[in-house]
Amino acid sequence: MRKIARLLLTVESIWAFGSGLFLPIFAIFSQQVGGSILDAGIAAAIFLFATSVLEWPVGKLLDKYREKWFIVLDYFLEALVFIGYIFVANKWQLFGLQVMLGIANAVGNPSWESLYDRHTPAKGSGSSWASSYFYSGCFTALGILLGT
Repeated sequence: MRKIARLLLTVESIWAFGSGLFLPIFAIFSQQVGGSILDAGIAAAIFLFATSVLEWPVGKLLDKYREKWFIVLDYFLEALVFIGYIFVANKWQLFGLQVMLGIANAVGNPSWESLYDRHTPAKGSGSSWASSYFYSGCFTALGILLGT
């Protein structure tokens, strides 16, 4: 595996671990800011909808521009969201942060995958992608376990 691909896997694994730490307490957190368990589900749906709707247009932009600045923007926006959670006072602010997180993911997912794909060998692409999902899944699961 090439150096850039290893670096991408390392950074993604660290980020997945950190995100996993937060997942077990998200429903509790949404209740503490005046929401309910239903609002936690709505917040997750808002995040996924924002991500899904924006990934295609971002992918079109990636056909014209370099991926690395999109990845930097993704991590910057995600960091702002996680810092923003500290200041959330109500469920509407939480929903707003979920939109922002969805935008960050829409910017990050296709750019990360495009860059990763370019730095993996064509002959071993199946095992390279399996490694990506393996590390991301394992470190997210570890974060969830430790965050519980």
